[in-house]
Amino acid sequence: MPKWKLRTSVYCLLITQLLIIQPAFSADTKTQTLNNTLSETALMHQQGAKSQSTILKNKDTTHKLLAEFQALNHELDQLKINQAHLLQTQSQQTLTISSLQKQLSEVETTEKSITPHLLSMIDWLDNFIAEDIPFHIKERQKSIDYLKSSMVDPEISLPERYRRVLEAFQIESEYGYSIEAYPQTIETLNKPLHVTLLRVGRVGLYYQSEDGQRNGFWNHKKDTWEIGQKGIEDEIKQGLLIAQKQRPHSFLTLPVVK
Repeated sequence: MPKWKLRTSVYCLLITQLLIIQPAFSADTKTQTLNNTLSETALMHQQGAKSQSTILKNKDTTHKLLAEFQALNHELDQLKINQAHLLQTQSQQTLTISSLQKQLSEVETTEKSITPHLLSMIDWLDNFIAEDIPFHIKERQKSIDYLKSSMVDPEISLPERYRRVLEAFQIESEYGYSIEAYPQTIETLNKPLHVTLLRVGRVGLYYQSEDGQRNGFWNHKKDTWEIGQKGIEDEIKQGLLIAQKQRPHSFLTLPVVK
């Protein structure tokens, strides 16, 4: 039972006893006393009601604070979960960055070791073409210039540089196993002459004039064109037909000078 209700009951009991024990009091005194008692009782009721209202308000405030506390706790739990996830993500990113840095370092090391090798291959190929029999000189030298410019072009990747160098070596290699005929202007006897060249691998390079009357070959030792002996025109003509795919392959009797 609330304290204010208990106190009200006590006062009511006292009033009853006073009415019984003191019958001799005057009516005015009794009325005054009763009025005072009732006033105190009303005051106590007001105080009790006020206290109850305060309690109810405090209870509502407590519930609100509890709800806010629980909401904050929930947000805190979510923040802890997010923080743990971010830490894991950060850790994984750190590992990934470390791995990429290692790979980049390995690539830089590989590039430093491969680039000099590629430059050496290009220089070797350049010297080889210069010392080879003189066929497709302009095209082959243009290929060397192209490779050298590729090695200093920052927009060309290392794999692409490597591919280009290997491609040039492959083309040069195929020259040694092929036969071809193509028109060319050469200088013989200090005069220009329009001829059809016959290249037989890298074994020999031969020419025949447009009228078929002048025939000869490249003397690699003397670095000059020489006029061939009588009968060489027939062999060169056969070789030209083979190169032009106008007759099947057959043996050719041609001079070879190394």
